[in-house]
Amino acid sequence: MKRITIKDVAKAAGVSITTVSHALSGQGALRQETRDRIVELARRMQYIPDWNGQNLKASGTGMLGFFTSSISGFYGILMDAMYNECKANGYGMEIFILDDGDLIRLLMGNRVDGAVILHSGLKEEHEKWLREMEFPVVYLDREIREKCASSVLFASYESGRLAADYLLSLGHRRILELCGIDYTYDGEMRQKGFEDRMRERGCPMEPEYILKCYFDRQRAYDETSTFLKQGMPLPDAVFAANDDSAFGCIKALQGAGYAVPEDVSVLGCDDIELSQWYSPALTTIRTSIRDQGALSVKELVSLVRKEKEGETYSIEGELIERSSCKRKDT
Repeated sequence: MKRITIKDVAKAAGVSITTVSHALSGQGALRQETRDRIVELARRMQYIPDWNGQNLKASGTGMLGFFTSSISGFYGILMDAMYNECKANGYGMEIFILDDGDLIRLLMGNRVDGAVILHSGLKEEHEKWLREMEFPVVYLDREIREKCASSVLFASYESGRLAADYLLSLGHRRILELCGIDYTYDGEMRQKGFEDRMRERGCPMEPEYILKCYFDRQRAYDETSTFLKQGMPLPDAVFAANDDSAFGCIKALQGAGYAVPEDVSVLGCDDIELSQWYSPALTTIRTSIRDQGALSVKELVSLVRKEKEGETYSIEGELIERSSCKRKDT
């Protein structure tokens, strides 16, 4: 099959080679519709930009990429585990923090031999393109199993159910829920698992006791503070969708004169390093972030080397009991 060149794309688009180059590299002053049209045309023609002056698709780059929109919170732990596994397998690692448009442009450029993707901006049409190109991918935020694509996910739905069962076992019935980002896999699944289990156990969540905190410590502090000022009955306990939200909630409770866990128990999720050193030490659900990072790269290496086809992996959560939860006084 004849290799498609930049000249072929330019001719098909009716523009100059320079315009195609600018569209695919994100450079130059082009109208967005022009840039999008050229990128889509290049995708359909299966054009692979030769960023380093060689056919990287044929020769390999020796690099694996992590594509995301943020590196806040636990991402440092995740990336450290990924990098160590890359080194162990003889690969370098590049980290790309970008929006969805740049994500596709860089993947089209074949800058890396395979990619670990944790990016809510990746849409179904982008997944379709990666599938057609047989580009090796491991997803951390969606369940996909294909020839060249795997998923390494936390068992977030089960973790939400585990959180509900644990707090209910302590005698808590009025529970405040601090949700994550509902359009992300972990945010949606933790919330759904928790609320499904609460309903099954005869304690359906009241809308007023569900706060949108977006996995953010400051947002959790603000939302909890506002809730406490509204004069609603004090919750017995709080389930925070991640540890950072739990820290923000505890600070708000303490600022309002309440003690944790004497007045309100607080349960987090993830078990980041600060959890064991916080005051009070945070009871949480450990999601094994390092395991996810290491397994994702190990799986990606196998896909890049064509040793296997894609699979879906689910990492179970583990309850870690510390000082921020106690049994409700009867």
